[in-house]
Amino acid sequence: MGSTRTMVVYADDDELVRETIAAGLAHEGWQVHTCPNGAEAIVLCEKLQPVAVLLDLDMPDLDGFEAAERLRHGAACDPVRIVALTGRAVEGVRARALSSGFDTILFKPVSIETLSAALAP
Repeated sequence: MGSTRTMVVYADDDELVRETIAAGLAHEGWQVHTCPNGAEAIVLCEKLQPVAVLLDLDMPDLDGFEAAERLRHGAACDPVRIVALTGRAVEGVRARALSSGFDTILFKPVSIETLSAALAP
Protein backbone atom coordinates (compact mmCIF):
# COMPACT_ATOMS: atom_id res chain seq x y z
CA MET A 1 0.00 0.00 0.00
CA GLY A 2 3.02 2.33 0.23
CA SER A 3 4.96 3.96 3.00
CA THR A 4 2.94 5.78 5.62
CA ARG A 5 5.86 8.24 5.83
CA THR A 6 4.80 9.70 2.50
CA MET A 7 1.06 9.06 2.64
CA VAL A 8 -1.37 11.97 2.72
CA VAL A 9 -5.16 12.15 2.71
CA TYR A 10 -6.50 15.19 0.87
CA ALA A 11 -10.12 16.36 1.06
CA ASP A 12 -11.49 19.10 -1.19
CA ASP A 13 -14.96 19.37 -2.70
CA ASP A 14 -13.62 21.01 -5.89
CA GLU A 15 -12.74 18.05 -8.07
CA LEU A 16 -10.47 19.98 -10.46
CA VAL A 17 -8.47 21.53 -7.62
CA ARG A 18 -8.30 18.17 -5.84
CA GLU A 19 -6.99 16.37 -8.93
CA THR A 20 -4.48 19.12 -9.76
CA ILE A 21 -3.02 19.27 -6.27
CA ALA A 22 -2.98 15.49 -5.91
CA ALA A 23 -1.03 15.18 -9.17
CA GLY A 24 1.45 17.83 -8.03
CA LEU A 25 1.97 16.16 -4.66
CA ALA A 26 2.40 12.77 -6.34
CA HIS A 27 5.09 14.34 -8.50
CA GLU A 28 6.80 15.44 -5.25
CA GLY A 29 6.80 11.83 -4.01
CA TRP A 30 3.63 11.77 -1.90
CA GLN A 31 1.17 8.88 -2.03
CA VAL A 32 -2.11 10.83 -2.17
CA HIS A 33 -5.57 9.52 -1.32
CA THR A 34 -8.35 11.98 -2.13
CA CYS A 35 -11.97 12.49 -1.18
CA PRO A 36 -14.60 15.27 -1.47
CA ASN A 37 -15.36 16.01 2.21
CA GLY A 38 -14.19 15.84 5.79
CA ALA A 39 -16.30 12.82 6.74
CA GLU A 40 -14.68 10.71 4.04
CA ALA A 41 -11.26 12.08 5.02
CA ILE A 42 -11.73 10.75 8.55
CA VAL A 43 -12.71 7.30 7.24
CA LEU A 44 -9.63 7.24 4.98
CA CYS A 45 -7.40 8.36 7.84
CA GLU A 46 -8.66 5.63 10.12
CA LYS A 47 -8.09 3.05 7.40
CA LEU A 48 -4.73 4.27 6.05
CA GLN A 49 -3.04 6.01 9.02
CA PRO A 50 -1.33 8.67 6.87
CA VAL A 51 1.46 10.91 8.08
CA ALA A 52 -0.46 14.03 7.02
CA VAL A 53 -3.94 15.26 6.19
CA LEU A 54 -4.70 18.18 3.89
CA LEU A 55 -8.17 19.67 4.27
CA ASP A 56 -10.06 22.36 2.43
CA LEU A 57 -12.00 24.42 4.96
CA ASP A 58 -15.29 24.86 3.07
CA MET A 59 -16.76 21.48 2.18
CA PRO A 60 -20.25 19.97 2.34
CA ASP A 61 -21.27 17.38 4.93
CA LEU A 62 -18.30 17.98 7.24
CA ASP A 63 -16.07 21.01 6.80
CA GLY A 64 -12.33 21.14 7.39
CA PHE A 65 -12.61 22.77 10.81
CA GLU A 66 -14.81 20.00 12.21
CA ALA A 67 -12.79 17.27 10.49
CA ALA A 68 -9.57 18.59 12.06
CA GLU A 69 -11.19 18.69 15.49
CA ARG A 70 -12.38 15.10 15.13
CA LEU A 71 -8.97 13.94 13.92
CA ARG A 72 -7.26 15.57 16.90
CA HIS A 73 -9.87 14.53 19.48
CA GLY A 74 -11.49 11.20 18.94
CA ALA A 75 -10.91 9.71 15.52
CA ALA A 76 -8.91 6.48 15.38
CA CYS A 77 -6.20 8.29 13.47
CA ASP A 78 -3.35 10.45 14.69
CA PRO A 79 -1.73 12.19 11.72
CA VAL A 80 1.51 13.97 12.41
CA ARG A 81 0.44 17.02 10.42
CA ILE A 82 -2.96 18.50 9.59
CA VAL A 83 -2.78 21.30 7.04
CA ALA A 84 -5.59 23.62 5.99
CA LEU A 85 -5.73 24.75 2.39
CA THR A 86 -8.25 27.46 1.62
CA GLY A 87 -9.09 30.37 -0.60
CA ARG A 88 -10.89 32.01 2.33
CA ALA A 89 -8.44 34.70 3.46
CA VAL A 90 -10.76 36.47 5.90
CA GLU A 91 -10.07 37.81 9.34
CA GLY A 92 -10.09 35.17 12.03
CA VAL A 93 -9.78 32.13 9.77
CA ARG A 94 -6.13 31.47 10.77
CA ALA A 95 -6.93 31.60 14.51
CA ARG A 96 -9.98 29.38 14.06
CA ALA A 97 -7.99 26.87 12.01
CA LEU A 98 -5.23 26.65 14.60
CA SER A 99 -7.73 26.27 17.45
CA SER A 100 -9.46 23.47 15.48
CA GLY A 101 -6.28 21.40 15.46
CA PHE A 102 -4.54 22.40 12.25
CA ASP A 103 -0.76 22.70 12.37
CA THR A 104 -0.74 25.34 9.68
CA ILE A 105 -2.95 27.05 7.15
CA LEU A 106 -2.06 27.81 3.55
CA PHE A 107 -3.99 30.07 1.22
CA LYS A 108 -4.74 29.27 -2.44
CA PRO A 109 -2.99 29.67 -4.75
CA VAL A 110 0.02 27.93 -3.24
CA SER A 111 2.99 26.25 -4.90
CA ILE A 112 3.25 22.47 -4.70
CA GLU A 113 6.72 22.87 -3.16
CA THR A 114 5.31 25.00 -0.31
CA LEU A 115 2.46 22.56 0.18
CA SER A 116 4.79 19.56 0.22
CA ALA A 117 7.05 21.23 2.80
CA ALA A 118 4.03 22.01 5.02
CA LEU A 119 2.92 18.36 4.95
CA ALA A 120 6.32 16.94 5.87
CA PRO A 121 6.62 15.74 9.47
